[in-house]
Amino acid sequence: MKVVVMLNYITRFPLLCLFFLFFGGCQVSYLWHVSLGQMELLGDRVAIEKALKKYNFSENERRKLLLISEIKIFAREKLQLNIDEDLYSSYVHLGRPYVSYLLRVSPIYELKAYEWNFPVIGSAPYKGFFSKERAKKAAEAFPTDQYDIYIRGVSAYSTLGWFSDPVFSSMLSYSESDFVVMIFHELAHTVLFFKNHIDFNERFAEFLGRKASLAFYLEKEGPESETVKTMHKEWKDELFFSSFMVQEYQSLSQWYKSKKGKVTPEMKQKRLKEIQDRFVVEIQPQLETDRYNYFSNIQLNNARLLSYRSYSYNMGEFEKVFTSPLVNKDIKTFVDYCRKFEKEKNPEEAFSKAVTDLDGV
Repeated sequence: MKVVVMLNYITRFPLLCLFFLFFGGCQVSYLWHVSLGQMELLGDRVAIEKALKKYNFSENERRKLLLISEIKIFAREKLQLNIDEDLYSSYVHLGRPYVSYLLRVSPIYELKAYEWNFPVIGSAPYKGFFSKERAKKAAEAFPTDQYDIYIRGVSAYSTLGWFSDPVFSSMLSYSESDFVVMIFHELAHTVLFFKNHIDFNERFAEFLGRKASLAFYLEKEGPESETVKTMHKEWKDELFFSSFMVQEYQSLSQWYKSKKGKVTPEMKQKRLKEIQDRFVVEIQPQLETDRYNYFSNIQLNNARLLSYRSYSYNMGEFEKVFTSPLVNKDIKTFVDYCRKFEKEKNPEEAFSKAVTDLDGV
């Protein structure tokens, strides 16, 4: 039955190959893997209205799914964002904890992401797989005495509007407010995309997702709601942690350069532990939520640190623009401001320079 569904999608969607190129490289086996995986997900979609009758959701899960229509209406009508109505109108029950897995690779003694090149999105600091075993197999191409490896599960991803992305069952494991942030985050990818600059895209989407979610709950529950209060605290912690990561990222990068050719595994582990020790002593006591408590216990390596480069780096720059007189905390104006950098050769650098220039505004 699934073979028939896949052939049907190949016939109906000749542009499907563009997504395969977007998600994969030119290796035949990899292309085949992601092609089948994506088509299977497309074939398994069920309209949310039907899914609510078909699956035995908990009340918490049902509430999240029912929020989708509210979120999209709010995004279009209140935030004036150009959102496709078909996005997140369907559901896919995965039967596994994650929809896909990302492989990140970095030289063992250099804080630099290994990048893969894709025809649609350009270069990317990770490669996605629908199977953890596939990701692990791909990682074997990078000798562990030369590279750091980090593989993590992913609960959601965006096809940038090429397809009507569904809600995956993996997304329902998050708290309600985090689920809302996730939906706005993924919608942000369809609003604005910077080719060849995945890290900048992710930070833009994360920032927009959090600001849009806060605006959503402010209207839905009011400024005194516990949800809104918690989101304010979480954002304060996010900015604080982001500032910490900028310092540590720059410091570690310089350390590797100054010790080039002289770093030993023992020296490296000691240096990475110092980052976590500073977090425990200097950062953790000042955080108002437990969102980053896990950081002190994880196994750090360069590849894992670079994942923070994608989501938690220089968030203060976005905040500075958002709160500036030019934007005045208006989300549509913020998106329009960021859109100015879409055609820049290096939008991240151009954005940072513009942020510096805001001091004179």
